[in-house]
Amino acid sequence: MLEDRRSEVLRVLVEEHIRTGEPVSSKTIAELSRLAVSPATIRNDLASLEHEGYAVQPHTSAGRVPTAAAYRYYVDHLGPGQLRRPAQDRISALFGKVHLELSKLLRATTDLLAEITDLPAVVVAPGVARDKVRSLHTVQITTDQILLVVVTEGGRVVQQRGRVRAPVTPFEIETGQRIMASAVVGTELGLGAMPPRDLIEDLDDPTRELVLTIYDCLHLAATAGSEMFIGGTERTASLWHDPESAQRVLDILQREAEVMKLLAGVSGVSIQIGSEMEDSSVDMAVVSSSYDVSGEVGSVGVIGPMRMNYKRAISAVEEVSRELEDQIGSQPG
Repeated sequence: MLEDRRSEVLRVLVEEHIRTGEPVSSKTIAELSRLAVSPATIRNDLASLEHEGYAVQPHTSAGRVPTAAAYRYYVDHLGPGQLRRPAQDRISALFGKVHLELSKLLRATTDLLAEITDLPAVVVAPGVARDKVRSLHTVQITTDQILLVVVTEGGRVVQQRGRVRAPVTPFEIETGQRIMASAVVGTELGLGAMPPRDLIEDLDDPTRELVLTIYDCLHLAATAGSEMFIGGTERTASLWHDPESAQRVLDILQREAEVMKLLAGVSGVSIQIGSEMEDSSVDMAVVSSSYDVSGEVGSVGVIGPMRMNYKRAISAVEEVSRELEDQIGSQPG
């Protein structure tokens, strides 16, 4: 823990660099800080911070810029922030609407989070295994291939392809769908039950095979990867002035598996900065939070350069994750 004066110097260094993107001089810190000391004293403190790895001086006549260690110290000792009233009002307006279908709600949430923070935003839907089945529909693609479409009581639409061992007719499709619907509608998707054995045994071979295929599709759908929404990617060029860094971040955002890794294992609010991430060569920080809906976990996050507005990002991510948890959890089911 830094002593109070150098901690205050570091705070101003970080916040002013976040605001301007430029090296910060000792004179500026003396004017903006709560310290009644001279610029010469500030220069000594900046030299100590540089020696300890919290600041660097790009060239001799310039001020200092914070390092990844400085951002980490700043975040760890950051007092609670609060969103400005207009941002709070926009979040309240979105979640105060009549319940939206879940995918539409998560897309709107992603776009709003990107606008509020001015950063690329990610929202990952909670799993569907514990969501109850409202209806299921079987679409015949070919004589031996089907598409199962499941609508849950939480408003999720899940699709899963399956292959039947023997060709089936539209009549057999309708029969098999009706039998499986009677067995699983109203139950949790991940606990879908097989129809009674005697009913299965009385079916002709194609219909029986179809029912077994639908059953397998239901369980595959329950364990499928969570739906992900990404917004604000057009902001990368203005956030990362180095074209190579901007392109690398865009490459990450275009790969779902890489984005998932950035948010994986998050419990509560998490801030990852620079070298703390797997690819430490990218100037990047991630602020994210998990939200829980009946035991299924989703994630909310923003991705930006290390020189991001952490107060705003943390407050927005926390507020949005709380609202999502309340909104989705209050939906009938």
